[in-house]
Amino acid sequence: MSDRTPPSPAAPRLVRPPHSRAQPGADSPGLCALEDYTCLTGESFAMRSLRAQLRRAAPHFRVALIIGETGTGKETVALALHRLSSDSDATFITHTPGSLLTAIQELTSRPTLLTFPDPNAAPARTTFFLADAGDLTHGEQVYLLQSLKRLAALRNGVERPRLIFATGRDLRSLSGAGQFDRNLYRMISAVEILLPPLRSRPEDIPLITCGLLSRSASTGAFDGRALSRLQCHDWPGNVRELERVVDLARQHAGDGVDGVIEAMHLPPLGEFARSNQPPRIESRVDRLDDVIQNHVLDVLMRCSGNKVRAAERLGISRSTLYRMLDAGSSESALDRIA
Repeated sequence: MSDRTPPSPAAPRLVRPPHSRAQPGADSPGLCALEDYTCLTGESFAMRSLRAQLRRAAPHFRVALIIGETGTGKETVALALHRLSSDSDATFITHTPGSLLTAIQELTSRPTLLTFPDPNAAPARTTFFLADAGDLTHGEQVYLLQSLKRLAALRNGVERPRLIFATGRDLRSLSGAGQFDRNLYRMISAVEILLPPLRSRPEDIPLITCGLLSRSASTGAFDGRALSRLQCHDWPGNVRELERVVDLARQHAGDGVDGVIEAMHLPPLGEFARSNQPPRIESRVDRLDDVIQNHVLDVLMRCSGNKVRAAERLGISRSTLYRMLDAGSSESALDRIA
């Protein structure tokens, strides 16, 4: 695929503008109580800081990057950010890379749509959401960067769509290692929102479980031992895993004594999220020197140990390659290549 040719788009998913909060009882259209979202529930310092950041950023952002592990609720947070913005009455569209590039291309090729939208078409003031920016291919990254630059050059700023990107990968380290376009990373991370994993805020689990139980038809509460077990678990699947555990525990408890859910009602913890679970963000955040060193060795191995060819592929001189290999004390790795 050429760097200038967008991939074939898949159909985007639209979310029509809401006129209520995540829970009934909205104060006014477009506003939402962030605490009502399961992934934003809690009174830990991390969650209070996150909600404050969302409220500060929502009225003004044009581009935002949400970073979080699987199950932390990245799309839900993106939707909350949209609902808090001044464009909350517009449409929220979840895109694939192909459909996003096509949508931006249409806007930049026909900029009059941004000022005089067709009343029968989707509103021009739209929030575009890309679920995983880390999966963009090199060609898609190049094309997206060019498209965003053209979009930013348009002067009808009020009508430009808002763009929210999400990822479970550390794009900062990847861009430093040359595995993600550095200029694109800078452009999409104008506002960077980091979602804390559930294991880092176990004090929020009682509030989250209380909120989950209150939304079910039956009433109930976890006893102290059950809550202790939940708080001791490391939650590789984060809030999404907790939601499933709470639902199964409620079913197992049935119509127990006074609606109390005990530890014996809990399913085996961890069985839902450990299989096929991608590495946590922390495991991806290596030292930049290590990331670069591993990339250099990978290229060298693909060149069958030919340092001249590896230096050409890396775009560096042979002397620079030798210095990098020496600095990394890579004799053992070079022995494997030889």
